[in-house]
Amino acid sequence: DPGATVTSIRLFDLLPEHPIVTVARATQLLGTSRPTAGNAVEALCAAGVLDEITGRQRGRVYAYRAYLGVLAEETGPVERP
Repeated sequence: DPGATVTSIRLFDLLPEHPIVTVARATQLLGTSRPTAGNAVEALCAAGVLDEITGRQRGRVYAYRAYLGVLAEETGPVERP
């Protein structure tokens, strides 16, 4: 679907400024319907760009994989007291 591709690219372009997103937030950022935003999020997950980080079925939160890698490199392992 060319429309889904365009929406996914638009969302991808927004990720550096919004590296943590939900489908509801993507809907706001893109100005699209919830199903369209959800399809864009799923496409970016399938492409390995976004990771779902909650493990839940509802209220999922997605993180921009490139930023997660940068944070891990810069902060190193977290030591717990």
